[in-house]
Amino acid sequence: MDFENENMYNRIQDFFSGMNQNFSLIEDPVDVNVQMNYFETSFRLRENVKEADILAQKDDLFNPNSTVEKKKMLLVQLASIPKPEIYRFLESYAKNPDKELIDWSKMALQENKLLLESHLLDKNVQVVISTGLGGKGHKLRYFVVLINREANDLKPYQQKVLKDEINYVLQQNDGELEHMNFMNRYTTLRIVLPLSSDLTRLFRDGINECNQFGNFLAPDFLVTNLKEMNEAEINEALSTYHPVAVIDDDFPPVE
Repeated sequence: MDFENENMYNRIQDFFSGMNQNFSLIEDPVDVNVQMNYFETSFRLRENVKEADILAQKDDLFNPNSTVEKKKMLLVQLASIPKPEIYRFLESYAKNPDKELIDWSKMALQENKLLLESHLLDKNVQVVISTGLGGKGHKLRYFVVLINREANDLKPYQQKVLKDEINYVLQQNDGELEHMNFMNRYTTLRIVLPLSSDLTRLFRDGINECNQFGNFLAPDFLVTNLKEMNEAEINEALSTYHPVAVIDDDFPPVE
């Protein structure tokens, strides 16, 4: 990780660690491009629109003859109305949405939930954090690739050491291992960690602990909160692998 990227990563950590609990995290995994499209549409459509006009059209959301674009418009506009009956309406749609609008229905339901909580509890959610992989509570979800020192499968005892040590270091940092997959040249993890976690220190500590039992992991790793990388994407990244820890600092915008 170069000096410029390390500074950026440290600034992001400082921002998160200085936050109080007055923020909300979009939990469901939603493609970042979809999120940006949703928010752009939301900001554009909410100007000079009357609530009564939106409510008069709300049933079109369930109309099979309504276009996808029409339903997108309704989702973002309904999401802006902090009423329990609107939340239940959006919740009902989100249980069986049009396949093109699965992610849009998640975004609308989450946004309406936040607005409704703010309205009913008389609190102001100052910051909404969204990432491609979502999160859990006040924790972010990450996809991690740990690289084998040798380009072959880990032995059973090495797999056990890796799982035990990663679980331990995550538990020590209020994290959670959701999934682990052992591949030929690497191991993938899906984890959740508090926003202010020092990912570089955490995984270097975990790798160092594992390597006390045979030095079987490379010192470097890949981590992102944008998406779960597929095998082709991981292999492409490893094809230009250099012995430097790679941190994906391209956090989606904080709305």
